[in-house]
Amino acid sequence: MKSIKLIICILGLVSLLGCEKSVKDYGNLEFMTNDDAIVKINMASVYPDDRYMYVKFNDQRVTPLIRAREPYPGGGWNTRGDSRADFLRIKAGNVNVKLGLPKKKDDGTDSLILYETNIMLTAGKRYTLHLADTAANTKSLLTEEDFSVPDSLYARYRFVNLMPNVPAVDLYYGFFSTTAAGQVATQDSLVASNIKFMEMSEYFVLNRSVSRTWKVRPAGAAVTNATVIAFYGNAGTIVNQRTYTAFALGYNGQTSTAMKPYLSFFNIR
Repeated sequence: MKSIKLIICILGLVSLLGCEKSVKDYGNLEFMTNDDAIVKINMASVYPDDRYMYVKFNDQRVTPLIRAREPYPGGGWNTRGDSRADFLRIKAGNVNVKLGLPKKKDDGTDSLILYETNIMLTAGKRYTLHLADTAANTKSLLTEEDFSVPDSLYARYRFVNLMPNVPAVDLYYGFFSTTAAGQVATQDSLVASNIKFMEMSEYFVLNRSVSRTWKVRPAGAAVTNATVIAFYGNAGTIVNQRTYTAFALGYNGQTSTAMKPYLSFFNIR
């Protein structure tokens, strides 16, 4: 009996020690306060040299060096980066925003300020700051995000047009194919129409049980393969009960990797 009790005590001690070892140290965490808002930056300012840039809030860098098609933080699908629904924690209020170009040898100081604006952030709210176009034509769009999720078997979306040389576009959801030759235009369904440059659609919800390909066409264009500006198909864009932002960027008619049109996504929740 004593030996049984001893074995039980030893097993209990091992179990406790095992529990202690499983505790992870996440470092010094800073939690969101009642004075904070959260922001994601969608970098869609496209240059031929595919340059690295950074964003400052109130003269403090809040991003590393990033390029166009690189939402920060969190990345996305058909973007540079991974695919996490991450945001920056920022003190709410009037925030000065600068889009900067680093020096050839980045020492933390500005080589050139490409764009500057001010945005108003409300405490407790969630935002995305979209940056598009180039040089003196650079523009920004601040959108408030809704973190609620759709019912099971559905995913929810909004779409923003960040293509400077396409006045308005239509977004379609159709037959799944990852190649231009494999598209079947007769199976395309219109999900957002006449979305002008620097404008965002209303939310729409789709059943995500079947993989589809997303396509962008000029607003009102015939539903043919020839009118598709950009397309993308990936199962990651239809995950159950997720909320996404879809965005079109680049320049219609361009063919270089840096400048051509893209249809991309990032995860809100």
